Amino acid sequence: MASGRITIADVAKAAGVSAGTVSRVLNRRDSEIKISEATQKAVIQAAERLGYQPNRFASALRTQQTGVIGAIVRDISDPFLSLMAREVQHAAHRRGVELLLGHAENEADTVQRQLGFMRNWFDGLLIIGDMPDNDALFTTLRASKTPFVAVACGTAANAPLVNIDEVVGTTRIMEYLYALGHRRVGFIGNTEHAATRERLSCFEQYVQQRQMVSRADYVQATEYTRKAAIASIQRLLTLPEPPTAILCTADLLALGALSGAMLMGWRVPETLSIISFDDIEEAVDVVPALTTLRQPVGAMAEEAVNLLLHLINHPNSDDANRQILVEPSLMIRRSCSPPIQ
Repeated sequence: MASGRITIADVAKAAGVSAGTVSRVLNRRDSEIKISEATQKAVIQAAERLGYQPNRFASALRTQQTGVIGAIVRDISDPFLSLMAREVQHAAHRRGVELLLGHAENEADTVQRQLGFMRNWFDGLLIIGDMPDNDALFTTLRASKTPFVAVACGTAANAPLVNIDEVVGTTRIMEYLYALGHRRVGFIGNTEHAATRERLSCFEQYVQQRQMVSRADYVQATEYTRKAAIASIQRLLTLPEPPTAILCTADLLALGALSGAMLMGWRVPETLSIISFDDIEEAVDVVPALTTLRQPVGAMAEEAVNLLLHLINHPNSDDANRQILVEPSLMIRRSCSPPIQ
């Protein structure tokens, strides 16, 4: 092979296919002509062997697409959202697409600044985590005709989204606690987040339906920090009739609640059960290991990237408000046990 930049024609010759086939395979473009897995494999192997690098700028001029998508993350310090950001990047790379991240720092002005840049330069956007004023954000995206998908933003958003089924997840947690014998359950969560509000609504409905102990002070609306969770659990555990179990809407809060309970001399799970959502890496490492509702981050990331690419390639698709709800699973570990009678 002569020296110089490797072209699509070079890859086509090496793979024994047409340049058009190479373009469709490497750019992941949909086509009425189906390309066999064997042909796709041959093209990809030839491209890798030759060291082919796509010319994004030339491609953008031809197709009005850059092959780059953006993702705005509410808070990269949130361990769950950080994991989600990594997984969507991996999913994008598997589809032959580059992904660039923006950190919103939970600030509406920061979101708008990043949005103004990304929607002009990228083919589409992933919105990861519940942003300040989501409705205004989604309205702006629709008005600019920017393909986007909301990820882990709850299920109430007027947007194409990928999320766990919040009702299924919360109900699964409550049924587990109920089966253990808990009738006094506390709730800790940041109700500024849409997903938390959905979980709280389901929690309250379950408590009412099962005729469990229902008290307003059993619900602690808190900031999304370990320190705030410690203060919340201290308030719960000093009530005249404290809960025997605590549902935290995120593992980050559960870790704070666990520390707070132990500082007060409570033993988990012997005298207090703690359960939560997410299944971050630290949930397994802490003692006792957290029983938590796993959000299948890898599957959610894959669904989100696939849906976004579909919306990019089919701008008039009926999927503009499609909701993909992924089923979570309860990871039973060591932070819950039957209450002391």
